[in-house]
Amino acid sequence: MRKNLTLVLTLLFFSIIKISAQKVTGDWYGVGSISNKGEQSNYLSELVLTQKGNKVTGQFNYFFKSMSVTNKVSGTFDENTRTLELKLMPFINYKASNLQGADCPMEGSFTLRVSKVESSLYGQFNPSLAYRYTCPAITIKFVKAVNKPKEEVIKEEIEVPVNDVTEEAPKVIPTPNAEVTAELITRAFEAPPVIEVDADSLKVSLYDNGDVDNDTISFFYNRKLISAKQMLSTKALTYTLPLDTTINEISMFAENLGTIAPNTALAIIYAGEERFELNMTSNFIKNAAIRFRRKPKTEEAK
Repeated sequence: MRKNLTLVLTLLFFSIIKISAQKVTGDWYGVGSISNKGEQSNYLSELVLTQKGNKVTGQFNYFFKSMSVTNKVSGTFDENTRTLELKLMPFINYKASNLQGADCPMEGSFTLRVSKVESSLYGQFNPSLAYRYTCPAITIKFVKAVNKPKEEVIKEEIEVPVNDVTEEAPKVIPTPNAEVTAELITRAFEAPPVIEVDADSLKVSLYDNGDVDNDTISFFYNRKLISAKQMLSTKALTYTLPLDTTINEISMFAENLGTIAPNTALAIIYAGEERFELNMTSNFIKNAAIRFRRKPKTEEAK
């Protein structure tokens, strides 16, 4: 009797694992690529899916060149073959220069792969029959986002000293995670307007924007790493940064998405007597950015 019960429980356990592993609900990220007669283009992509039974709905976001596009998606997932089929949706043609460019009706076909290392959806967006000559297929591997465990300690405020703001660059803090710097440029950047101020430096304080949900970031200034893997909370992460007359970029790299996606921060910035309160939002395909420039100082009349 005990042997039979053990067998039943074992089979039930593996059935539960199989069921949970077959779902595509979640956030998926990847880079779609086309190769057509020597031309290459990339689509930085985010797929947010909800599965109920074999029906799948959600949202597909992608960045192409400087364009950001959002589409609703729907389709089906076959748990036996692990195949996700997405219905036709419009894609910006790879030759388009703006959002008014030609669209390509594309449908997706992906296979779910689950391993100890990652869960992925690998496949293609394929054009409808009428567009097969003008719209090449887009091959993409989506990887499922997995939140990192909550850090036990929130680090103290960090000050980057400014001795001579006209000559000295921000101090780069050494980190064993040097790959973060390399990964930064693989994600798209926001291109906000440049804010001009009468100040030689900025004081930047970052807080979690909303509920504290383990949002963890790496902080960059002019694409140089200032601090790595800091958790946002109600206690400020504070940095003092030199400012010159070129464009100076503050950027936030999402290390995770917290428990509530995306990764968001409230930035309170002082430039002399001016105060700015700005929101920053980043995810696995886009870095948040804020840009400042010091106004040139005019010579006083003699």
